[in-house]
This record gives sequence, C-alpha cells and structure tokens, in this order.
Amino acid sequence: MARYKKRPDGRYATTVMVGYKADGRPDNVFLAAKTEKALRDKVAELKVKVKTGQILKQSDTLLSDYADTWLTTYKASVGINTMAMYHNIVNSHIKPELGYLPLNKIVRSDIQKLVNDNQEHPRICEQIKMTMSQILSCAIDDKLIYENVAKKVTLPKRHKKERRALTDLEKEAIKKADFTLQEQAFIMLLFYFGLRRGEALALSRHDIDLKKKILFVNKTVIFDKNNPIIKIGAKSDAGNREIPVPESVTAFLRGFLKSSDTFYLFPGKHTETLSKTQYVKMWDRIIRKMNDAVTSEREKIIGAEPITDLTAHIFRHNYCTMLYYSGISQKKAVELMGHSDIRMIMEVYAHLDEEKEAVQEKLNAAIAL
Repeated sequence: MARYKKRPDGRYATTVMVGYKADGRPDNVFLAAKTEKALRDKVAELKVKVKTGQILKQSDTLLSDYADTWLTTYKASVGINTMAMYHNIVNSHIKPELGYLPLNKIVRSDIQKLVNDNQEHPRICEQIKMTMSQILSCAIDDKLIYENVAKKVTLPKRHKKERRALTDLEKEAIKKADFTLQEQAFIMLLFYFGLRRGEALALSRHDIDLKKKILFVNKTVIFDKNNPIIKIGAKSDAGNREIPVPESVTAFLRGFLKSSDTFYLFPGKHTETLSKTQYVKMWDRIIRKMNDAVTSEREKIIGAEPITDLTAHIFRHNYCTMLYYSGISQKKAVELMGHSDIRMIMEVYAHLDEEKEAVQEKLNAAIAL
C-alpha cells in the first residue's frame, strides 16, 4: 500500500497523472488530505473520474488568471456594488496572496491562512470565503479541478455591532452646530424620516409634499466608484414607501425647498446628485461642525473629538427607536422603515422592551420602603 508524503502543515499530499498536456508533458493533479486514508480515498475517486471521462482539462491554470476570467464571464451581470465588492476581494486579497498558485494546487489551508490573516475584519473574511467558493465551484464546472476546498474553511466569530440611537451629546451637537442649509437638510431628513443614505441623496423637490405632509421614497443613489447612479425603485416593494412629515420639521423643509433651485435636493458639481467624494467631504464637515459645537476651546487645543463613530445609519436606528417610544406598532414601523420583513424591527423593539423592564425593576427596588 502506497505511503504518502507528509507536508509541513501536517497534511498528506501526492500527485496523480491524469493524462498528457498538448506539449507532451504529464498532466498531474495535486491532492492533499488530513490523513493517509482520506488521501487514498481522494486518489481512488480521481482515478474513477479519469476512467469515466470526467478528466480535467488544464490542471495548471493559475488562480490569478482564472479569477480574472471568472469576473468577466460569470459575474458580468451583477449589480454595481456587488461587482465592486468582488473586484476588491479578488484584486486586494486573493490575487496578491494566492494568485500565483495553480488551481489544482490550492488546498484548504491556503485559503484558511488568508482568512486567518484578516480575522480582525470578519466581513472581509466572509467575502473571501464566499468569493473563493464561487470561483472554485465554477472551476469544477469547467473541469479544471474536482474539489471545492473553500467550502470547509472556518470563519472567525463575528460580533454583531451594537445598534444604537443618537446620544444626548450628539443630539445637542445637532442643535448647536453651524451647518450650511444643505448640511442641515441632510441631517433633518435622516433624523425625522429614518432614510438610508442613498435614499436621502436621491430625493428631489417633488418627493416632499408639504400639503399632504408626505415624503415619498421611490429611488436611491448607488455609487459606481465615484459616480452617483440614481436607481429607480428599491430592492423590494417595501422600500418604496410614504412617510408622514412631522409638524416639527415642516417649517424647515418649506424654507429649504424655497431656497433650492435644483431638481435634486443634493446636486453635485458636475453630476445630478453628490458624487461619493463630495458626499464623504460633506459628512466629514458635518462631524467636524458637531464636534466644534460641543467641545470647549481648551478641548479643541488638545484635539478632543467626542463624536467619532457617528454614521448616517445610526440616524436610521434612532428613528426606529423614536417609533417605539411613540407607541407605533411593529407592523407600522416595518412599513415606515421600508423593510421587507419584521425581524430587524422585532429585535429593536425586543431590546427596548428589555431596557424598559430593567428600569422598572430598578425603580421598584429603589423606591420601596
């Protein structure tokens, strides 16, 4: 019975000739497994595939070359954001580390090491595994390899980011900050309507009906690199919605609409709406002005910035929190937030219920004689 060579990583490996290449050289397939028995099984399985005509074409195709083909051939019709994600993972992570390897020489430990090296970024790890799995699956269909070793890669434990509402300091900063009219309008739309960033950027003056006191959400802005693209309609019907305009923001919106002479509320310099660069600069200004509004001169000298992790999405969670305390039902909250299901709203409402119960328990214990 054949004995197989043990690699430094503890796995057993061998090569099996499956035929000859066009230049007459042997066409070998590299195999590896944790134990000799598992490797023998793989060798037997491959030999059966060779005998039954399921022979591999070109087992020495480089991952780098095949990944490029995979992107242009199999992913040509995906959305802009999805394509940007694939390009980033392939060009920034997979090709620099594994691109030099032939497809048939890639083993699970190669991909696992790449994931482990990025474990501080769990979402990147998920995208690496998903992308590699899809690439290798297509390579199997193309008869370049016969096993998808990415499927068994383990991911680091992902800790969910705690969803939070605005802090008292952030609310104070919003009231005091020296915003431009456009900056204030963007903040007010996030705060009073719980819009996603792209939904707010896509708003036109016709989407706000102050007579009927309704704001219409029916489009969003997505970025193709730096260029804004206005996409009509949401991913689901739930995303297209009508949101009541609260009395407390009506006067501001009326004044803002009167002062605006453009079709879209947030126009870019050379585009219909703000480009990604222009949006990032606007958001940076907003955060800087909020910090200026709530820090003392002494704190400014030492560079104190109490507001650092505020994102547009936090305003959305804050809106959901306000719906809860306003007594809005979960079903209605789902409609106003534009979700296709109730799960996220249920999580928020359940968390706030727990907080309320904890406060009541503390009060009961503290006030009792």
